[in-house]
Amino acid sequence: MDLGLEGKITIVTGGAGSIGAAIVEGFVREGSSVVIADNSLDEAKKLAEKLGRGGVKILAIKTDVTKKSDADNLASATLQEFGKVDILINNAGVISDMRFVDIEEEDWDRVNDVNAKGVYLVTRAVVPHMIAARYGKIVNLSSLAGKKGAVGVSHYCASKFAVIGITQSLAYELAEYNINVNAVCPGILRTALWEVLLDARAGRLGLPREEIWDRTIEQIPLKRPQNPEDIANVILFLSSEVSKNMTGEAISVNGGLRMD
Repeated sequence: MDLGLEGKITIVTGGAGSIGAAIVEGFVREGSSVVIADNSLDEAKKLAEKLGRGGVKILAIKTDVTKKSDADNLASATLQEFGKVDILINNAGVISDMRFVDIEEEDWDRVNDVNAKGVYLVTRAVVPHMIAARYGKIVNLSSLAGKKGAVGVSHYCASKFAVIGITQSLAYELAEYNINVNAVCPGILRTALWEVLLDARAGRLGLPREEIWDRTIEQIPLKRPQNPEDIANVILFLSSEVSKNMTGEAISVNGGLRMD
């Protein structure tokens, strides 16, 4: 199936991480030029060098999504280099695990600033240009935790529920400009974020990390974790014209762990 992504210009925040890198690779494979926006410029450059040998152009830009100046620079640098922004993937995210009564203000702010405010700042910088072009695809990364609360991650859940709310509101507001806005909700992936959770839960529960992981996977109907390519594939679909009549959706990719 031709997704029609060849020649498109795509921004991926958090593009140097495990899920981000799979997203970037997917777009490059489909012939889209990509801007890798990441707080780690070295890692972004390494990925750009690795993937930028097939004819498409890849740009690495150091971006702290919690800073308006960085979000504005990301948009302006992309426009200067490519002249347009067709697709925005808001993927940057952080997590920590602690009981609500142990969450300090700085913990709350860090998680919500990256996961929710970051979506606002980067989208706010990019959307006027999509409106002017009367075209755009925006995909925001929420989570299983954006649909269901859990112990130890109330601040993370708050941020990911917020992402779904932002997604639905923007879908209404931007529909008249032919801009689709959707979210993807990953389930259980053995990424750096999950390593953070395993460390915290092992300490809190007094259980080996791998036992906690195995118990978690056992809850999934398909009995297997997801991987970054699973998430990237759904994002590619939502960024294409194949899904042109989908907007405001929050698509779960969790092996059946939550069905809605």
